[in-house]
Amino acid sequence: MRYNFIPFIIILFSFSCDDSENQESEDCAGVLGGDAICGCTDIQAINYDSTATDDDGSCEFEGSVDCAGVVDGNNICGCMDDSAVNYNELATFDDGSCQYDVGELNVLWVKTYDDIGDASWCVRQVSDGGFIIAGASNYRGLLIKTDSDGEPEWHQTYENSTALYSARETSDGGFIAVGYYECDTLPGCYPDIYLLKTDGSGTVDWEKHDGTSDNNDWARDVVQTQDDFVVTGTWNDNGNNSKAMLRKYSSTGELIWDEIYSSSAANEINSILETSDGDFILAGYTGTQHGDYKALLIKTDPNGQQIWKKNIQSIGSTELYAVCESPNGGYIGAGYCNSWRSNYLVERNSNGGGVWNDCHVVEPVVGGYYDITPSSNGGYYLIDDNSVFTWVNEQGEIIFSQYIEYANMSIMELDGGDIIVGGKGFIDGDDGGIPSLMRLSFSETVTTGN
Repeated sequence: MRYNFIPFIIILFSFSCDDSENQESEDCAGVLGGDAICGCTDIQAINYDSTATDDDGSCEFEGSVDCAGVVDGNNICGCMDDSAVNYNELATFDDGSCQYDVGELNVLWVKTYDDIGDASWCVRQVSDGGFIIAGASNYRGLLIKTDSDGEPEWHQTYENSTALYSARETSDGGFIAVGYYECDTLPGCYPDIYLLKTDGSGTVDWEKHDGTSDNNDWARDVVQTQDDFVVTGTWNDNGNNSKAMLRKYSSTGELIWDEIYSSSAANEINSILETSDGDFILAGYTGTQHGDYKALLIKTDPNGQQIWKKNIQSIGSTELYAVCESPNGGYIGAGYCNSWRSNYLVERNSNGGGVWNDCHVVEPVVGGYYDITPSSNGGYYLIDDNSVFTWVNEQGEIIFSQYIEYANMSIMELDGGDIIVGGKGFIDGDDGGIPSLMRLSFSETVTTGN
């Protein structure tokens, strides 16, 4: 059984029925009452439209475009500052990726909650500066709320759940969490999706089970979309076949719509990203169950309708556990390659096209990057299953790596540059680890090159 977590937003537009004849319509650029003409405005493109006033990203070129955006160009993009740790002496175009020595990575504090829970998978910051931790305790779903220093403020377990894989703060100051429930009293029991809505102290507002009657279903992540919730994970898994799923529920837990996605026999989603353009990226794997996996990225619109889907091959079986947006509007997926033995990173552009694909084959073997977050200093921070913190530049090249011991599930950067790493355990399967939280800081303040 496999699982993960996800972000999603649906924008609802409401228009008054009164005076409908007087309402202005949007033009193709989304301007109310505007008169934009959308098309390709790049004169070098083969489909250049001289009448267009708003570029809609449809330009096509006869030749290839190099990394600097020059048609048939041969620029080598990279860092051109020789004081940077990733200086590229061959670069002819500076792409803003320069990184600088940050000194030592210091552990500011470590908190473990072994007296509260025995599994944790996800940590996120909340509006008061504290953190919400999702996990399990004695086969019951667990939430832990801490202050900004990692001190517990409250914790709750939930009898109608087995594990909680993801939790987020909601707009009303409460929390939404998802995972699964599996009875342990009957031979015919199968896991079902479990949804939980609480108030700010973890008290249940409502909870819901959802799933197929004779197969496995579980949720990996959830996001709030205005007053509703969108859940992702795996649907109708019979041990050999499964579907990636996306389901929208109302603010009271009623199902509004559901979508499934498949490219082969087995398809599962581990993470969701709400993009800057209001769409959604789902990250996981596709392939044969217990066999050969390819990394899977799916882009949908706010209603879950598929825009594009990419099956990405690397060395050996490959899977994505996490995804974030790149500065150029593309997407960075993180997970494993080389059949659970190496860390994996891949970048795709906004249309799903390949940018780069990197399998980091290292010793000792490592089961993949479990989480990724953009760094304010450029590039990305990652944490892998061996509790190794890694910083890579925008091309995925490693410029800093250090073992931190206590946590390996979630990573985020705080305002001011400090780093939080939380959770401890394994993503695949139903094993977790002692709930943990660490605060890290580099010993020097750095800036990126231009």
